[in-house]
Amino acid sequence: MNKLIARLIIFFVGVPLVLALVYLPYVRHLPLNIVICGFSAFAAYELSLMFGTNGQTLARPLLMVLTPLVPLAEYLNIILGLDYLSTVALVAASFVIFTVEIFTAKEFAMSNARIARSLCVVFYAGFLPSFITRISGMEHSFSRLVTFLTIVFISDSAAWLFGMLFGKNNRGVVLASPNKSAAGFFGAFLGSFVFALLMTTLVFKKEFSAGALGANFLVARTAALSVCVCAAAIVGDLAESVFKRSAEVKDSGNIILGRGGVLDSVDSIYMAAPIYFFLASLLFK
Repeated sequence: MNKLIARLIIFFVGVPLVLALVYLPYVRHLPLNIVICGFSAFAAYELSLMFGTNGQTLARPLLMVLTPLVPLAEYLNIILGLDYLSTVALVAASFVIFTVEIFTAKEFAMSNARIARSLCVVFYAGFLPSFITRISGMEHSFSRLVTFLTIVFISDSAAWLFGMLFGKNNRGVVLASPNKSAAGFFGAFLGSFVFALLMTTLVFKKEFSAGALGANFLVARTAALSVCVCAAAIVGDLAESVFKRSAEVKDSGNIILGRGGVLDSVDSIYMAAPIYFFLASLLFK
C-alpha cells in the first residue's frame, strides 16, 4: 500500500513538475537541460556503483564529470547552430578513459572490464539522454517533448495498471523482471498508442479533415511511433533490471520517493529518447 501511495504521488505531483519544467522555454529549454546534465551525473554515479567497487570502473568522480559533458555539448550544438560537439565530447570522454587506464593502472588483469564498464557508463548515462536535448532543439520542441515524455509515462503507468488488474496469471514472461506480465506489456502498448493518437489528432487536424487517405496514413505513422517508443521504453526498463540483478540490488538508489534511484526513474526515458528523436524526425517533420 505504501508503494502504491508513493507511486500515485509521483504520478500526480512529479509528472506535472516535469511537464512544467519542459514548459519553460528560456534559452532553448535551458532549465530542462540543466536538469538533464544533473541527472546524467547522478545516473553515472549509480551505474558505476552497480558495476562494482574496488577497481571495477575508473574513479567514480571522473565518470560523473565526463558523462554530463555529452548532453552539455549537445545543448551547445543547439545554441551555437553546430552539429558535431556532442560527438567531440563522446570521443574526448573515451580518450580520457583510455588515457587514465593506460597511465594509472597498477596491473592490467581488469583493464578490459574497467574500460568497457566506464565506456558503458558514459554511453548509457550521457549519450542516451543527450537525445532528450536534441528533441528540445527541434521545431515545435514543447509539443514534441510533452508528447515524448507523456508516451513514456503513460506506457509505464498503463503497464502497472494492467499488470495489477489482469496480470495475476501471466507474470514471469521475462526472467530479468519476473513481476512483469503479458497483460502489463499489452497495457503499455495500448496506452501509448491511444495517447499518441489523441495528441496527433489535436496537432494535425487538417490531415484528418483532408479525407480517409490522409487520416489513415497519419494513424499508421502514429502507431509506428508509439509502438517503437513504447518498445524502447520497455527495453530500457528491463535493461536496468538486468543491471540491478547482476549487482544484486533492489534499486539503483534511494533518493526518489517510491521509485528508488535516478536510474529507476529515467531508464525508460533514456532508451526511448533516441527512438523518438529519429522517428519523429522521419515521420513528423
